[in-house]
Amino acid sequence: MTKFYLAICKNKFYLYDDARKPVYIDGNPFFEYETNKLREATARLIEKIIDENNLSGKRELKFFVIENSDAVRNESFAKATGDLIAKRFSLGDLLRKTISELAKNPKLYIAEFGINYDGECYHTEKGLLTKTDYSLLALSIEPNELLKFVD
Repeated sequence: MTKFYLAICKNKFYLYDDARKPVYIDGNPFFEYETNKLREATARLIEKIIDENNLSGKRELKFFVIENSDAVRNESFAKATGDLIAKRFSLGDLLRKTISELAKNPKLYIAEFGINYDGECYHTEKGLLTKTDYSLLALSIEPNELLKFVD
């Protein structure tokens, strides 16, 4: 069984190996897709993973998925992959943990400005996660930052 971590972002999938290192597909650390063709892109991604890792088929794959803030994308991906998903991680839970950890460093001003992830800004107020438009003052993070909190 080959295990991959996959982050569903807007128009991109980020793929990481079992050691949580980026997997490059066609020379990129991400795989781009069009929102209205997510299922087809997922099938192409799976084929590329199988080819590049010399796997005999889909049954050798397991995905640990960091979900997107858009439930429709999450469900489209889930339907396209079926039983290949071993576990799904809520984006909200991972962002709360990330914000909490980063806020320990006052020089980052996380409490004041929040973090940017996937084109949106996230803050926690009284334990609740809020989402606003992208902020130039917030700290921008990539999906690999969330992997630290995936168990």
